[in-house]
Amino acid sequence: MLRDRKYLDWLRTQRCILTGQHGTESEAVDPAHIGTAGKGLKSPDNEALPILHKHHQRMHDHGEMTILRLELPDAVFRAALRAYAREMYEEWKND
Repeated sequence: MLRDRKYLDWLRTQRCILTGQHGTESEAVDPAHIGTAGKGLKSPDNEALPILHKHHQRMHDHGEMTILRLELPDAVFRAALRAYAREMYEEWKND
């Protein structure tokens, strides 16, 4: 799968979606690919999120959904659900 190196590098400059912190010399922000956990595959780059390395590692160790459920701020969770609801509405409207 072709990787978009420029986009992944840009994600490293963004705040962690779990903590709101930028990366530092001692704790980098990683592009964490979501959606294919346990399948030995990486999801596309447009399904990567900026996550501090320690949380990204925890996602590998304990499962991405486990860590996201524990750490994801309510505002991010609500935004994801709103986006999903809008997507469902558009799908219904276009059928």
